[in-house]
Amino acid sequence: MLKQIDNTIPLPKYYQIGESIKEKITSGKFSPGKKIPTCRELSKYFNTTLVTVSNAVRRLENDGYIHRVQGSGMFVSVPESVAKPKAMDTGIKKVGLAMHTRGDLYQNLSEAISRELEKHDFYSVPLPPTLLNYDDNLSQKEKCLKKCIADGFDSLVIYGTRHLPYKLLHEYRSDFRQLNFIGQCESGIDFQEANFIVFDAAKAGRMAAEYLVKAGRKRFLFITFEKLSEKERRRNGCRMECIDAAALEGMRSVFRKAGLPDSCLNVISSFNENLSENNLPELLNKGSLGIFAFGDSRAVPVYKIAAKMGLDLKGHLSIVGLYNTSWTEILNPTLTSISIEESEIARIVSDCIVKRKTGQRITIEPKLIVRET
Repeated sequence: MLKQIDNTIPLPKYYQIGESIKEKITSGKFSPGKKIPTCRELSKYFNTTLVTVSNAVRRLENDGYIHRVQGSGMFVSVPESVAKPKAMDTGIKKVGLAMHTRGDLYQNLSEAISRELEKHDFYSVPLPPTLLNYDDNLSQKEKCLKKCIADGFDSLVIYGTRHLPYKLLHEYRSDFRQLNFIGQCESGIDFQEANFIVFDAAKAGRMAAEYLVKAGRKRFLFITFEKLSEKERRRNGCRMECIDAAALEGMRSVFRKAGLPDSCLNVISSFNENLSENNLPELLNKGSLGIFAFGDSRAVPVYKIAAKMGLDLKGHLSIVGLYNTSWTEILNPTLTSISIEESEIARIVSDCIVKRKTGQRITIEPKLIVRET
């Protein structure tokens, strides 16, 4: 029997599932060539979502513990390099990963960075998501920073969202040898010696718009997250224009070039996926709509509402997501998405950490992954 998920410990479910299966493999109870349960069977066994199980399986596959055989399933495949763990080096360096524990994007980034750092005898530890919580409990966030310092994290890898307390982080900047902002950074404060390895959001917007225009759409929708209040923005030290503003301007530049009026584009802010309150059914009813969902999960309610309305997603509208997460393959039809190239971000940030680089500013080119939508 596989070890069940323990909800009392602060480890992500996908990580616990992967470790449970890995333990059976490394102990020999799951021998090489043995077929393991399907994702649906594992989802039922662990009482969790297919997305969570898919992330666990992807991690095992990337690390070489299992492999897939088209039409047959998933099988144990334990190379010698995986079966024999490396001896621990007492001089191993510790890196703190400050990013959300939920969501495919963060899991993919975290796993890719961990794999890269392990090659150089560094190890990474996911920090409690306190620093990135949506609430305004600054005392808890300050306590989290102090604990990072006390625990010996001289390097932090931070997914720099608008909810990060940049002002607090700047106060404690001298206690960290290195700060690495990845994916995005929405700070209104200049961290001069920090490393910034981010993706080109403006180009992602242009890619999405060009794809939708080429699909023959004349009306467009941009689904993004809710805005911070002025009070929250000032408290955190976040800049006024967040990352989605760059993507939106990228889309508009393509529409202007195509001779389309500004009125062709609607913008919907969504946090809780309740898009039915944002006139989405009315927009869908008009037909021939092109949608850019800023985050693959924001396409999910579109599918649900379209299904209730009896619409054919392939013919009625075109959708592009962002981050190329597990949602892209689980949704039906599969979702065209833009990858921010997590593996490239991981490679570069690992190089910065290992070589103790500072002041690096690198922008990663996103990549369009075309699927059924």
